[in-house]
Amino acid sequence: MPGALPTIWCDMHGVPKNQQCRLVQPFIAAMQIFALALMLSHSSLSSKLVVDFVVSLPALAAGTLLGIVMFRSVNELAFRRIILLILLFSGLSLVF
Repeated sequence: MPGALPTIWCDMHGVPKNQQCRLVQPFIAAMQIFALALMLSHSSLSSKLVVDFVVSLPALAAGTLLGIVMFRSVNELAFRRIILLILLFSGLSLVF
């Protein structure tokens, strides 16, 4: 969850959902690219990880499309509630 902290910050400051996406998505992309570069520099990118990534691409595409559709159809309040619930459940899943 590389975007958890910026998402919480945006929510605490009342950033509108369109602006929040413009702030958080590039941050997540940069963190993912940095992590990939770090793994490549330490030669810790196994072939199993590449295979698992390729296998997960359909689910990634489906989740992306669902997210785009949902983003366009929810209002500001529902968006904030959904984001906070997702963050809560992901945090709880780390604890339990």
